[in-house]
This record gives sequence, C-alpha cells and structure tokens, in this order.
Amino acid sequence: MDSPRPAVLVLAAGRGARMKSGKAKVLHRLLGRPLVEHVLNAALYLKPEKLVLVTGFQAEEVEADVSAFLQDLREKRGPEAVPEPLFARQTEQLGTGHAVAMARDHLRGFRGPLFIAYGDMPLVSPNTLDGFLKAHQALRADLSALTVRLDDPAAYGRIIRDEQGWLKRIVEYRDADEAERLVREINSGLYWVDAARLYEAVERLRPDNDQDEYYLTDVVADFRARGLSAAAVEIPESLAHEVRGINDRYELAEAQAILRDRLNAAWMRAGVTLMDPLSTLIEASVRLSPDVTLWPGVILTGRCQIGPGAEIGPFCHLNNCTVAAGAKIKGQQILSDQALGAD
Repeated sequence: MDSPRPAVLVLAAGRGARMKSGKAKVLHRLLGRPLVEHVLNAALYLKPEKLVLVTGFQAEEVEADVSAFLQDLREKRGPEAVPEPLFARQTEQLGTGHAVAMARDHLRGFRGPLFIAYGDMPLVSPNTLDGFLKAHQALRADLSALTVRLDDPAAYGRIIRDEQGWLKRIVEYRDADEAERLVREINSGLYWVDAARLYEAVERLRPDNDQDEYYLTDVVADFRARGLSAAAVEIPESLAHEVRGINDRYELAEAQAILRDRLNAAWMRAGVTLMDPLSTLIEASVRLSPDVTLWPGVILTGRCQIGPGAEIGPFCHLNNCTVAAGAKIKGQQILSDQALGAD
C-alpha cells in the first residue's frame, strides 16, 4: 500500500525586524528569487497533497508572489505536481505555535504526515528533506525534529534527549538553564509530525516563557506526556548551512554566496564554461545551454536564455535577454529585454 502524500506548512508571517526593511523578510531576494520561493521549490519535491502558508506582515504581497510563482511552476510541471496554495493569516505575532494554530482549518481531517518549515530557510535542499522524511518514517515517530550539532550553538533552541536517545523536549535559549545551554545539538525548526496529534497539542499551548509567546517547540513535551514518540533526526555539521534562517542583510549575502556557488557548479557540470565562477552571478530563473562560455564578471538576471555555443564577454550584464546559438557579445555591455541573433 502506498504511503499517503504529505502536506507542507510554511510559516511566513514575520516581518523580520533585523532586516531593517519595510519589506517582509520572506520577500527579500536571493539570486533573483524571494526567500520563500526557494523554500517552496525544495518542498515541492516532497510531492505534497496540500500546501499551506501562514502569512502576516504584508500578507497580500506575500500571497500574490507565492500564487504567481506556483502558477508559473504549475504551467511547467503540471497541476498534479504543484497544488494550489492555501493561505492562513496570522494577524497578531504571538509565536510559532500560534502561527501553526492559524492553519488548523486548512489541515482539518488531513491524515498524512505534515512537514513544517519556515519561509526564511532558502538553502535547504530536496535531498535533505527526502532523507529527513525517510528517517521519520523508519523511526515510526509521531513527531520528528531535524537537528544538527554546532561548535558554537549560539542562541538556537537546544535539543534535550532522554536516556534512549529519543527527543524529550526542546528548550529555547532564553528559557534554558546553564546546563542546557552547554548542549551543542540545536533545533533547526523543521519538523515532520502527525497533523491530528499536532493540533491536539497546539490547543494546550500556553505562553509560559520569557517572551510570552506560544512556542511550537512546546508540543514535544506534550507528545511525550501523552506517550507519543518524538525523534531527533541529526544531520552532519557539513549541512548546517542548509538549516540556517536569514535574519539580516549579512546573512542574506552569505546565503547568496553559497547558493551562487551551488548553482554555478551545477551549470559547469551541465556543460557551461565559467572562466571565473566567483565573479559570475547567474540568477535562478536563467537558462543556459551546453557550450556557453561566460567570461569573468558576467551577470545574468531575469529570464535570460542563452543558446548553445554563445559567448558572453567580460563584465556584461544581461537582463531578460535571449541569446541565440553561437552569438558572441563583446565585453562591458549592459543589455535588457533584447534578442540577439545566431552567430
């Protein structure tokens, strides 16, 4: 018997005060694509039956962006691969547990596994999400949290395991005692959970903490108190960058450098020559053909399509351009909305 398809719940309601911006944090762009779109693109590899987003600050703008992005993907991949998004509004920012509570109506009666993610984690990969799901299923856990051990766990929530290694509770840094703060295993904020049992626990959440908020992490202790199983699925520290949230412009720039290197490596393996990958910026919406050559300092943005054998000279910036096979563009050109012919 086939396993039921999962549901995906993305929390994207926060403003992100540390960005010091009038724009919602999840709409800040990384390689030309808003943070939340990177998260959704990875989550869609789980082939969800339902896709729910909790919005709040600038909800209309976030929902419009997500709807347009998913409609574009639906036209490319087909409606069976990309479900219609369902939106829930969190008008007051009362914590992560409160945000999850806002999505209850959209998940009422859902019987499959529920994946919970944050809209500001753009580096998480489909491979990591797939491995997390398989571990959750193999453990037959009612709830699983993705974790990682860090040499410097900073202000992340700490993972507290029981004597058998199962997840006992998650303690937010502000509420942790001195011994708990010495724990190096931290909570990523990504979860697989039984949806019905989750909402039973959410009903009992109370804001008994330093921030007077409803913490989603408190559902772990509730699960354990009811005799349900909770697991901590640990990933290697080499993958820690995948579960980092973006909180300020510096972290946004760091994430862009990681994603740029990842994307550039993929293009080179696909037959594209990058003379200097560190100085080459290719947005996620760009499409390149084999035997394309990009000289140092090339920037490709928007919906550029570069044909086979085309060569783009140093320090060119092309935006929404179509370059036909064999075309050669000399250096230091700024072109937008142009179509360049073959050879």
